[in-house]
Amino acid sequence: MLVPMKGLLDTAQQGGYAVGSFDVVNLETCRAVLDQAVELRSPVIIAIPEHFGALCGFEELVAGVSRLAAPLPIPVATLLDHGRTYESCLRALRAGLTSVMLDCSVLPLAENIANVREVVKAAHALGVSVEGEVGHVGRGIVASEEALDHTRFTEVGEAVEFVRATGVDALAVAVGTAHGLYKGEPKIEFELLDRLTAAVPVPLVLHGGSSTGDERLRGAVEHGIRKVNIFTDMSVQAVANMQQLLAEEPRATVLNLFGVSKQAFADVSGHYMHLFGSVGRA
Repeated sequence: MLVPMKGLLDTAQQGGYAVGSFDVVNLETCRAVLDQAVELRSPVIIAIPEHFGALCGFEELVAGVSRLAAPLPIPVATLLDHGRTYESCLRALRAGLTSVMLDCSVLPLAENIANVREVVKAAHALGVSVEGEVGHVGRGIVASEEALDHTRFTEVGEAVEFVRATGVDALAVAVGTAHGLYKGEPKIEFELLDRLTAAVPVPLVLHGGSSTGDERLRGAVEHGIRKVNIFTDMSVQAVANMQQLLAEEPRATVLNLFGVSKQAFADVSGHYMHLFGSVGRA
């Protein structure tokens, strides 16, 4: 069944686990994640960055994902991931997503608040959940403590003010992870995460979950993270599966390639559902 993200994360907050948010690129990869969630009885978030609709059209992808999710016996939230503008969030609302994220984290706090507040007004009027971000989760980082850009980490006071002023339902925080592939090993600042968990009244979100490492991600959930975003690990495994198939069967068809790509999304998403503790929660 299709549900707003808020309910999933509030329940995860009470249960002490996290819900996986998995970016999908087409209906095959969406079906792979949903099949795993049904098999494992796990709540799940299907995320669609606005540029991922380039293959078939954003509205068409949202409509297809919604049709797949609606009849299922588990709760499924659909999310615009990293929406960049008010207009892109309105587009997602019109398309029928149950949740949106407006990412204005590169802007000064006051501008971030002003922009997200407007999206919250529109989304909440339709029963749609909203995620914002304070601090900034960038791309691939060098793992040494000296190289981490702590100036982009989330400040507790700013996080509290942001949530109070905007009314968001979930908050993405920057505590040491990064999007995409790492240049070294990441280091999550668990002490900062503890302070954020204690102070912020809405569920916390960790972006850049891929390749962070199972122990670090398990620790993040134990320290209060209630939603973890995953894409790169599924994408990397899908490419590896296709390369292996072509090495073994040079005349493999595109249907074969779609099949092993879909299997990668199923295997990786299922692994993380177990890791995050959401299995059996639906």
